[in-house]
Amino acid sequence: MTALLDHVAGLCADGTEAAPQEFRRLLERVGAGTDPAAYLHSLAERLRALAQDPRDDYDELPLTRWEIDVRFPRLSGFGVNWVYEGEYETLQDSIQAAIDSEHPYCGEFLAPLAAEAQSALVLFPGEQAMVDGLSAAVGWASPTALRDLLRALDDHMQREHAVLP
Repeated sequence: MTALLDHVAGLCADGTEAAPQEFRRLLERVGAGTDPAAYLHSLAERLRALAQDPRDDYDELPLTRWEIDVRFPRLSGFGVNWVYEGEYETLQDSIQAAIDSEHPYCGEFLAPLAAEAQSALVLFPGEQAMVDGLSAAVGWASPTALRDLLRALDDHMQREHAVLP
């Protein structure tokens, strides 16, 4: 991708009309007056830098509440629907009730929930990172709670939905 951006930047610098007119108009718009070749080269450089250091610095710039709601809607919703009302005695009871309520159409609910839980464990490794980055907005979320959720979801899917050999 970066090589392609550099190549197109070279074409723009040469003044050739190889790029379609619509592309040139869009490039002028996004570049906000910047030289198109310079803009494309800087974009390529930024992508290279990101590829070399892919870690997200959520400890330096944590997600806001609305970003968490957008990034983790199912984890947020799980708390609202299954945890916070106190209907269930333990988190495990809440997890089981959620699983039972979705069976046999589990895939639409449980798979995305599991993906979000796994993403949260990767993005916020460790107890303190989770507290600083996610737990303020998703109060029930902790590394242990998310691992318990993943274990329960995986157990259910293997037990109830695995294809027999």
